Amino acid sequence: MKVRDIMKNDPMTLKLENSLQDLIDVFRNNEIGSVIIVDEKYEPYQIITLRDLPKICFLNLFSNNISEALKELNKNKEALITIYQNEPYSEALALMKNFNISHLPVINKKKKLVGILSIRDIAKAFPDLIYIDPLTEVNNRSYLNLIRTKLKSINGPTACLMIDIDNFKKVNDTFGHVVGDKVLKKLAKTLRKNIKITDEVIRYGGEEFLVIAYRCGLEEGKNLGERLRKKIENIKFKDLPELKITVSIGISIFNLGKDFLEAIKEADEAMYQAKKHGKNRVFAFGF
Repeated sequence: MKVRDIMKNDPMTLKLENSLQDLIDVFRNNEIGSVIIVDEKYEPYQIITLRDLPKICFLNLFSNNISEALKELNKNKEALITIYQNEPYSEALALMKNFNISHLPVINKKKKLVGILSIRDIAKAFPDLIYIDPLTEVNNRSYLNLIRTKLKSINGPTACLMIDIDNFKKVNDTFGHVVGDKVLKKLAKTLRKNIKITDEVIRYGGEEFLVIAYRCGLEEGKNLGERLRKKIENIKFKDLPELKITVSIGISIFNLGKDFLEAIKEADEAMYQAKKHGKNRVFAFGF
């Protein structure tokens, strides 16, 4: 999905020479969280959000235009974060997370403003995106809340596989974080490709991933873990043939009547046992 598919068209804009009263009126008359300030070429210059409004209202300005207000707020010293409309939505969510912003102006190839993305609009239009990890595009840890409800209707055992990349810090230190991100994306894709379509892949945190395999007992879970381990061991990176990755996998079994979070904790403990015994291997909790 591209940014253009989820952005809001025709964002509310004002120019640098507009008055502060114009700005206040725009917020007062529209249910919006931000106004984009544009220059004479209709390129986004800065963004003013609702949380900036109280500061602006209490400024003792000699001038009454937006340009002066931005100087007082030191906003014209900040580089405005924008995104191209043809970028994947995951890039937009990553920018919002990394820069702690809730609104993101969208531009075309000519850098003209074409839309805006806001966390609120994304959540309303695509509630499932809240449960997606922006980098790897698999589910994030928040998704566990939905799984706990889903498990109540599942008959039979469920295998929890905690998967951790071996020596991932060394990958980042040696090749850089951009390559580290590529490793995470490739691993997530490999996991998704090699489990049943009804099973789940979750980025649990950092370089840890959790696979939830429904109606899967201990032996089946161990076989799945071993298959995933081998698939990951054989991942190749065309531009970095020397880069090899392995994973340590811990397995536990969840049954109704057991606490789901306890099952995840057991899988995590089993994964650390796999690390302790040499890495690049599969361990089942209690065995």
